[in-house]
Amino acid sequence: MPGQSHTNIDLASVDHVMKTTRTVRLRLDLERSVPNSLIEDAIEVALQAPTGGNSQTWRFVVITDEDLRASIAALYRQGAERYLAGEAEGVTRGRVSVGTQYSDDDPRQQRMPKVIKSAIHLMENLHRVPVHIMLFLENRFEHEDVFTQSCMWGSILPAAWSLMLALRARGIASAWTTFTLMYEKEIQELLGVPPHYTQAVLLPAAWLKGDDLRPAKRFPAKDVTFWNGWEKPLVG
Repeated sequence: MPGQSHTNIDLASVDHVMKTTRTVRLRLDLERSVPNSLIEDAIEVALQAPTGGNSQTWRFVVITDEDLRASIAALYRQGAERYLAGEAEGVTRGRVSVGTQYSDDDPRQQRMPKVIKSAIHLMENLHRVPVHIMLFLENRFEHEDVFTQSCMWGSILPAAWSLMLALRARGIASAWTTFTLMYEKEIQELLGVPPHYTQAVLLPAAWLKGDDLRPAKRFPAKDVTFWNGWEKPLVG
């Protein structure tokens, strides 16, 4: 049957969820509560993500308390304001200065005003988002070699992405945010997180408002995929 794989997985549905799961800011429903059971179900799915050495040292902190959300939002706003003002290390206004630079005619640069608008909206309304989910991983590794850092981040970020996918499949939108990492110590103290845990990401989550999401504009796979060597195209 069309859309079915040899394992009887509905590829069309799976692909749709994966292609339309992204950071959502403007369309988070700030008025409707999210059942705790739905969050727990999504975390159960996320726990199937790969983790280095089968360590499973991840921790999920779900914040629904209004006062805690307000405190987190205040720190988030400070980080966001630093970013937008170009004061955070490695950041210039509206673009990341390390790695990728956008020309004025680059479509990614042209989208930056919309991205900044949505970022400001979340900055001003994060305290109203009904659920904040923070992911942590045991140990500190910011001063380790690239191999160790890759192993450690690879033990928590797949779970975070799986969580976003699981939420999306249940009608819940989320946003991948990291501004709170600028105030990691303050966040740890606020939530009582032991100092030997590393904060990975904050996912504000809420019901998705409006119609379904659409795939984003991305470069074609052939433009960013090499075969058997750097910048070598597929032959044959």
